[in-house]
Amino acid sequence: MVSRRLLLGALASGLAAPALAWAEGDSPATPSVLTRKGRRTRRALKSQPTDKAALDKALAQVKPLEDPNAVEPAEVHPPQLVSPDEALGRLKQGNAIFARGGASIMLPTTVRIAELSKGQKPFAVIVGCSDSRVGPELVFDCNLGELFVVRVAGSTVSQEGLGSIVYAVEHLGAPLVVVLGHSKCGAVGAAVDVATKHSDLHGALLNMVLPIIPAVLEAEEKHPADLQDAAIRQNVRDVAARLKVADGVLAEKLAEGRLKIVSATYDLASGLVAFDA
Repeated sequence: MVSRRLLLGALASGLAAPALAWAEGDSPATPSVLTRKGRRTRRALKSQPTDKAALDKALAQVKPLEDPNAVEPAEVHPPQLVSPDEALGRLKQGNAIFARGGASIMLPTTVRIAELSKGQKPFAVIVGCSDSRVGPELVFDCNLGELFVVRVAGSTVSQEGLGSIVYAVEHLGAPLVVVLGHSKCGAVGAAVDVATKHSDLHGALLNMVLPIIPAVLEAEEKHPADLQDAAIRQNVRDVAARLKVADGVLAEKLAEGRLKIVSATYDLASGLVAFDA
């Protein structure tokens, strides 16, 4: 059995799971794999300021690399094909088509597959749950090469997941990140049971739900009629908020208006996605 006091203590100390460390703003001990500009940005934003004035001041201290010969080919940024708002609009339109039952399930042609073998330019990053009923490409009526998907039960983000998101934004030019939860999420339900009923989970399963428990406790304070549903929505909002200050590259693009990070919840019954933006 895991007591509520023990859980809260673990969460407060940041030792519960790797995802909690970055969520609470702790830097990992391993060296950064980001670009030099990204590392300078990370150092400038080490305090993770939350007000816009402080953020703007920190970003102003990041000097661009003026010597083109000093930039490795991997650091060349791809052109942004669509704006963050255009990308969000495409997702909303695609979901409306899906919810009406008119989604396209045509497989890509061999010509398209050959084109994609040369590179990818996804217009959005979807941070979603592993649930088999919430496939992002289907939910948003998309096809190969359009979405960069990071999925784990409960829609949480580990250091590896964060690195995947940064890669998609910085190197592939994705202008939008959507943290997508869904109704009746089993991972969130398990977190609710651990936090409120002291359910007995061990090992990897316990580590999976620990990053979700802060959202459960936050939702519980509002005394909702359905705690699981409230915790699902609070969890994706919390993850989206943490991503905005979790990495200097993301913070920089947000400040420049070249990136948008939003949360959303998919309803299993209707097929509709409710966006928080």
